[in-house]
Amino acid sequence: MMLPNISEFIKNYVTKRENSFFENDLINNKEKLTKEIKGKSILVIGGAGTIGSSYIKAALRYHPSELIVVDTNENGLTELTRTLRSDSNIIVPESYLTYPMSFNSEVFYKMLKSHGAFDIVANFAAHKHVRSEKDSFSIEAMIKNNVLDAKKFLDYLKLNKPSHFFCVSTDKAANPVNVMGGSKKLMENVIMSYSKDLKITTARFANVAFSNGSLLYGYIERLLQRQPISCPSDVNVFLYLQKKVERFVY
Repeated sequence: MMLPNISEFIKNYVTKRENSFFENDLINNKEKLTKEIKGKSILVIGGAGTIGSSYIKAALRYHPSELIVVDTNENGLTELTRTLRSDSNIIVPESYLTYPMSFNSEVFYKMLKSHGAFDIVANFAAHKHVRSEKDSFSIEAMIKNNVLDAKKFLDYLKLNKPSHFFCVSTDKAANPVNVMGGSKKLMENVIMSYSKDLKITTARFANVAFSNGSLLYGYIERLLQRQPISCPSDVNVFLYLQKKVERFVY
């Protein structure tokens, strides 16, 4: 079976746009972005995921001097490195390291102390799926990762200040109706409580179509492996796809 070109599919059938929705913003803010990023050191936590890796590709356009990526997904870090080094439009800084570790581990903080303060820190490490709420153990792990570990990390950054800290959230944090959304709402409150000590920004993302773990990504994987396409019994897959296409921004 021929592998689909996801970027072309999105451009032709989803957004129906040749250029990025954010192209004008990037052009208008190029000077500011260059000033903020060029020659700076960047730490990205959870950088092997869909949003984290997209952030890295965007940041590398402005030529940071150093990039360190932390993620528990060792294979994901390998694929990220292959992708970055295979793209002729991306310049990977000479100081580029990937660490397969958790950001709540002792070795992570050993790495931080050895390195010293970063200029830019971006955190994408979080439990993000409602289906992760299987039982009390998975919920405890979710709250620890999304809230408690984030606070511990911010306590460290308060003493080793970056110029900018960014953390990603979810639209489910607005009026949360599940534990995952509630944990992200708590995370937002914790993060912003440090805003007097650090320059902090955060952004809420809705479900990202074709991202790792999404239904649309899963459909492609199932088709390539000639497996049945799964979908909740109370969901009309065609209406679901239509709604995703209508709200999807690329």
